Amino acid sequence: MFDDAKLRALWAGQPAHGAAITLDDVKTKAPAFQSAIRRRNITEYAASVLVIGVFGAMAILFPEPILQAGAALVVAGTLYVVWQLWRQARSASSGEIDAAVSLLDFHRAELARQRAALATVWSWYLLPFAPGILVFLAGVAFTPANPAPLPAKLVVFFGGLIIVGAMFAAVGWLNTRAVRQLDAEIAALEA
Repeated sequence: MFDDAKLRALWAGQPAHGAAITLDDVKTKAPAFQSAIRRRNITEYAASVLVIGVFGAMAILFPEPILQAGAALVVAGTLYVVWQLWRQARSASSGEIDAAVSLLDFHRAELARQRAALATVWSWYLLPFAPGILVFLAGVAFTPANPAPLPAKLVVFFGGLIIVGAMFAAVGWLNTRAVRQLDAEIAALEA
């Protein structure tokens, strides 16, 4: 019923969908990926220590209760982000890599785990800062100690929101781009 030679020729004539990744490629890429994640997280942890130190000092030293509350909320948001970073996006240990039954499956799972963390960055990385930033900006703009007229106070408040919103959008865009790159790497492993 089937012409075996025609089927083989049809199969052999299909265009290749890209070069398959070899086991040697995975042996190189998996540890390099974990190293990049580790460096990223160390940078995030160091920035968190700085944010906690600066805003913690503000929470103690500023005389205005609304500024203290905003600073304390930023510290709380930072602690939540650090916990989520460790929970969702930590790097795998060398022991976990060594214990993997299949390095290819392990690397694919790690790519997917990091992809999931980056795809949800708005909920666990950016939004926890929003309450503290809103309260802090409101405190800076509308404190009774600020003698500026209301229009100037509104400019300060909304100007601050625009700057923070632009920073949030940039972080979101960078993470969306990283998700697309991880999608491509996962697809290459499955080819």
